[in-house]
Amino acid sequence: MNFKLETKIRKTGKQSMLTEIRTSSRVPGVVYGFKKDPVNIDMDYNTLLKVLKEAGTSNVIDIQVDGKSIPAIVREYQQDPVTDKLTHIDFMAVDAKRTLTTVVPLEFVGTSKVVREQGGKLEIKNQQVNVQCLPDDLPATIEVDVSLLKEMGQILSIKDLVVSDKVIISNDPNDPVVSVAVPKKMKIEETVEEGETPEGEEGAEGETPAEGAAPAEGEAKAEEKSEDKK
Repeated sequence: MNFKLETKIRKTGKQSMLTEIRTSSRVPGVVYGFKKDPVNIDMDYNTLLKVLKEAGTSNVIDIQVDGKSIPAIVREYQQDPVTDKLTHIDFMAVDAKRTLTTVVPLEFVGTSKVVREQGGKLEIKNQQVNVQCLPDDLPATIEVDVSLLKEMGQILSIKDLVVSDKVIISNDPNDPVVSVAVPKKMKIEETVEEGETPEGEEGAEGETPAEGAAPAEGEAKAEEKSEDKK
């Protein structure tokens, strides 16, 4: 799918100019990379949000500026710490014939039977991976099928991810992605059961003989000596 973003050349200089751009519902940004001189741009805030929502941060976006089209991916963006509003965005230009290295988010799909039926707790260890591929082969996301988790303690690792043979994941193949852990409540119940005295067991250490029960051998001898003294 083709994603386009209309932008304008941004004049560089005073900080007041950036403030003016931000207060006029436009976002400043820059496009750089692959021996291209950095291009300072600004774009409509709502248009940018729409494109980012559809393209994400791993799809190639055609930056339309000054009558030219620059294929690029989102490299970094800044947000206001209070409002979370985008305040600046960096794009990295890409070459269709050159391999790029970037980050692709993981998308967790399906339902784990052990989570649904046995109360297992799904623990996500990684939410994105590093990939290498040509721009046209760059996936928007990589799916992780959690229905493959069928036992407590089972782990899906990087090596279990399914991608095109044109995409290389550069993370350690043994790095965990997602696992099923035993819930804390279940662990507590198992510990209590292990510590219980088996039903029907008698004569536990420290128990007092029931009323009317015959005294132990040592106690009988002590009583006999007491009678002799009388």
